[in-house]
Amino acid sequence: MKILLLKKFLSLRISNNNSKSKLYLYLNNFSVFITILSIIFIVLIISVNDGFKSTVNSTLIDLNGKYKIYNKYNKSLTEDDFDNIISYLPNKTPISKISTKNIIIKNRNLSEPINIIAFSNYETFINKIEDRLILGEMSNDKILIGQILADKLNVKIGSQLTFINIDSSIIEGIEVLTVGGVFNTNIPSYDRYLVYGNRQLFKNFIDNDYDYFLTNHNINNDLLNSKYGISNIFELNSKLFNWLNSYDTPIKMLVVFILTICIFNILQNNFLYITDKTKHLYLLKTLGLNNLYIYIIIILRSFSILSISCIIGFFISYSLLIIERNINFIKLPEYVYFTNVLPIDINYLLPFYIFPLLLFILITISIYFYYTFIRRYEF
Repeated sequence: MKILLLKKFLSLRISNNNSKSKLYLYLNNFSVFITILSIIFIVLIISVNDGFKSTVNSTLIDLNGKYKIYNKYNKSLTEDDFDNIISYLPNKTPISKISTKNIIIKNRNLSEPINIIAFSNYETFINKIEDRLILGEMSNDKILIGQILADKLNVKIGSQLTFINIDSSIIEGIEVLTVGGVFNTNIPSYDRYLVYGNRQLFKNFIDNDYDYFLTNHNINNDLLNSKYGISNIFELNSKLFNWLNSYDTPIKMLVVFILTICIFNILQNNFLYITDKTKHLYLLKTLGLNNLYIYIIIILRSFSILSISCIIGFFISYSLLIIERNINFIKLPEYVYFTNVLPIDINYLLPFYIFPLLLFILITISIYFYYTFIRRYEF
């Protein structure tokens, strides 16, 4: 008899013999629905936020390398510097030699200021700008320009552009180069101002030395002498990453707020349960069960609601994430979010963090609930 009663009380359903019980049934099901919805939103928010940060990080590393090596005294780097630096690194560590120059690019009557990125050889260029090409291909005898710049200058693959070096209002060099490819990084400053090409193409604008070296190898600054400085991609783009980190706090607050809603929905469900089952709980007490056992029943029921809600919520949320990642229903303004599709980082370990956390919070609040209410409650 006691087992049948316990089984009945652990059920998530409420009898619907009258209108009052039907209302409790509706509120009970709505509470479970809100809990499931909370789990879904938590997973979606965390996955999209992590995906956005991962997209920005990988984009900047692909386009800049992890580390930039330069002369601390604002001097150019030479081949001797390259040999000196490479001696501290493992054999065959890829390092790109980079020279830069601000010049004017012109097509007929259209002109734009640009910054050239001159590399020694595209086969050893660690920058993955080639992966961002939307038209053409990368080679040592042609240049690459950004999509925004290409649209402004109205150029296509094979178009010839005039490069003019203007320093102190004096024209120092002119070169006509062929466009071999158009890239799109989704970063406006890159697609509007950068032009990539072999340093031999820009020999009229740069000298034989280099402005900096790029590498993806983890470098210990202590290995190099005091002549060289090393900056990682996060230091070089500190403003951008600080901007990204500034969004973490409100997002974390939103997740905590949803977690709170989730827990209080379950607690509210318990109040509904106690209100509807007062007579039955009194019957349990007449059978010899005290308030502690009744409290355990409520805890088990709360655990059942949380478990079922998490199973359904995680299944729906991961299904939505997998579908979106493969089909890309949601489109974004690419020059705002660095991507034109919704960035997603699916972490299948989230349930092992979220469920124990929710369970811990639920048990903690329930213990407080027991000592302040259930222990002295007269059913």
